[in-house]
Amino acid sequence: MDAISSPHRIEYPYGSIEWANACATVLHCETGCIHGEYLTDYQSRTAYPRLHLSGEYALQLLFADGSMGFNPQLKDSCSQNGELVLTLEDPRHPGIILTLSLQLHEEGVFTQQVTLKNSTSSQLQILRAHSATALMQGHSYHATTFRGVWAGEHIMQQQEVKRGNTLSVSSCTGIKTSQEGTPGIIIATDTPAHEEFGHSLLAALEWSGNYDISFTHNAQGQGLLGLGHDFARAPYTLAAGQTLALPRALMLNSLQGKGDATRRLHRYLRRCIIPRGLEQRPCLLNSWEGVHFDVEEPTLRAMMQRTSELGIEMFVLDDGWFGRRKDDTTSLGDWQPDTEKLPQGLQPLTDYASAQGLKFGIWVEPEMVCPDSELFRAHPDWALQLPGLTPTEQRRQLVLNLARVDVQDFVLNTVSDLLSTNPGISYVKWDCNRMMTDAPHPNIYFDYICAYYRIMRELRQRHPQVIFQCCSAGGGRMDLGAAQFHEEFWLSDNTDAHDRLCMQWSANHFFPANAVGAHVTASPNLYTGRRTSLKFRFDVALAGRLGFELDPRTLSAEEAQELSERLALAKELRPIVQLGELYRLVSPYEGPDCALLYTDGRQALLLAYTTERTFTNQHTRIPVRGLSAGKRYRIEELLPDSPRPLCPLGGTELSGAELMSKGIPIHWSRPLQSVCIRLTPTT
Repeated sequence: MDAISSPHRIEYPYGSIEWANACATVLHCETGCIHGEYLTDYQSRTAYPRLHLSGEYALQLLFADGSMGFNPQLKDSCSQNGELVLTLEDPRHPGIILTLSLQLHEEGVFTQQVTLKNSTSSQLQILRAHSATALMQGHSYHATTFRGVWAGEHIMQQQEVKRGNTLSVSSCTGIKTSQEGTPGIIIATDTPAHEEFGHSLLAALEWSGNYDISFTHNAQGQGLLGLGHDFARAPYTLAAGQTLALPRALMLNSLQGKGDATRRLHRYLRRCIIPRGLEQRPCLLNSWEGVHFDVEEPTLRAMMQRTSELGIEMFVLDDGWFGRRKDDTTSLGDWQPDTEKLPQGLQPLTDYASAQGLKFGIWVEPEMVCPDSELFRAHPDWALQLPGLTPTEQRRQLVLNLARVDVQDFVLNTVSDLLSTNPGISYVKWDCNRMMTDAPHPNIYFDYICAYYRIMRELRQRHPQVIFQCCSAGGGRMDLGAAQFHEEFWLSDNTDAHDRLCMQWSANHFFPANAVGAHVTASPNLYTGRRTSLKFRFDVALAGRLGFELDPRTLSAEEAQELSERLALAKELRPIVQLGELYRLVSPYEGPDCALLYTDGRQALLLAYTTERTFTNQHTRIPVRGLSAGKRYRIEELLPDSPRPLCPLGGTELSGAELMSKGIPIHWSRPLQSVCIRLTPTT
């Protein structure tokens, strides 16, 4: 460790972090400054009147003697592995050590992690502990949040936070917290957030548990952002000798709109957070919507044969393969193959998949247990429950108490043994379908998530070849904490391509395309009954990690041929979408159309959609960004399904400057239609 002389500062080729005074950090980079104000309850009373602020604070502790008021002073600073590490201690409470670890990454992403260590002989309570805070200055503040419910995740909303008001978004479900809303926010100053201009601050938590994000526009006109685990509903008891690392927070500034912030965040996540983030994802077929629980071996063999013939690369066996799992009332916890459905276990299936040229994946939900299961009958005390009360069931299941080390070890070893005894499994869909209830101790809300991370970390170390998808009744655990342990997420159980347009638009503010599972399903859709063309479903799914969720045996010869042709094209385009830069062009929240452009720095792919048209409004013009102004591009409409092409410019060449100044015209001919246009440079 190299000591840093005063002022306490760390320099990077692309910026610096400076510890400015007893309570503030200042991040300098080419995208502007971020001012962090990490104040305790005591410091807020002394610093804020001087600074004409409102008394907001990031940290509040309750000591064993019933007192509050923590006033930490900087004790030491050093640079360590590219981080500025600051150690603070209150002389009145020796042994309670606060550590801030701050880092600026090359994409302009700033991360901060706060650690509390109790080296005293008495316990204390954490009443509030933000992971990071920021002080902003502007004439007005516009907050973009991403809230949701099951089958309607990631719904984007923008609102101005008026002077004197506080906007707070949170979740207290314990697990699957992202279903209520993404633990992230975008704050634009002076004007509503725009894709390509204006100031935007994007902030998010790397955390899968309860959270609270608050933004205050105070009476003096300043903006105060704080985000962290929500300790208010369940204060945490920090035992003597215990150290607690708070969730890491992430922030990045953009002076060129939220589109620029998104692109830099995607680069950072692919490089630093998402496992194998710089790799393309295989195209898979999941069995769920095709056959549900009817997963007998002959059925699966026939599905895999057809899957291979279509050119799909992986087959994923979803729910129904274990215990006595005829429906969702039984057997969670009994992770041995159902001997009636699969008399010889999983090995014949993985062998058959390999013979067909397919990789093989499987569904598990190991954090849960059914009351009707051998596991619950053997260990009823392993489920979360309150003394003297009947455990609360949701979806006919209970939550295992991962705060217990023996339960952690059971979950870890059960999944690890499944993968070790079936080495043909190369993909795991990890599900978590209900919220937490009946927590017998407030600490469980925090400790459970740490245990889940420990399990996933060790599983990945034992089985580094396996791809893990994170599912939680859809997108209930789609956050940057889980992203450290999963290559991809299941966005929503709602697979209707029409509904997915808004959800995918919102999710891509945080997550790159190769991290978002998007499946082509049967028409009419299982959940909404909506009928859409195969092309429309394909083009919507192409904007993520494209896959399928249907019974391939039911496809007609014409459908199978079209599917194979479109899949071959999707594989060709996959590098541009999954690893390219994203430009959001037309928002589905502002009208019936939606358009995205992906570019790998050379080729570009334009995906445009319409959900409804009137007779007098059939034509539109898509604005274009992300091209090189000095290059000429050949315009190619790919696999249209209408009698005549939708883009009148198909087959022509235009300069990037002209395309970006005039846009690309589209002549829609019906509702629920899409167009896929490749732009290839010729000079």
